[in-house]
Amino acid sequence: MRTAAVLLLATLALAVPVAAAPIASAESNTPGITVDLISLERKASVLTMKWAVRNTNTDAATGKKRVQFAYMGSNSRTYLVDEESGTKYFVLTDKEGKSVASAHNYIGSEMHGVSEDIEAGATLRYWAKYPAPPPEVKVLTVFFDGTEPFESAPITEK
Repeated sequence: MRTAAVLLLATLALAVPVAAAPIASAESNTPGITVDLISLERKASVLTMKWAVRNTNTDAATGKKRVQFAYMGSNSRTYLVDEESGTKYFVLTDKEGKSVASAHNYIGSEMHGVSEDIEAGATLRYWAKYPAPPPEVKVLTVFFDGTEPFESAPITEK
């Protein structure tokens, strides 16, 4: 019986997906909020950026925070840069002019992106699609609202 229980637990452990370790993490200007860069994946002419936001505050009464990532508009502050060529990449848009990303919310000042509350202890995940840099570009610098840049973030091929 004990052997069967151990085998069952081992099988369940293998079936549960493990969250990818972030490429890099940075504290934001909002106390208790950490931004994790999860991946930059190139597939043909599109690069997908995935990131997570963690609220490390523990007090449910005062720990809820608002997070915003403006990746579309004249004042966009979430973008990618190839520092070798000086090329700046902004989020792709669809035929209706909406960002190809996890959210397309108007957040003010002619900007669209993510704007939502994150509860104390919670993690939120996001993604956005960008034009892929040329194949010889292997790293990019990633800029998010309210954090230091994620420099030399590696691009993986999908």
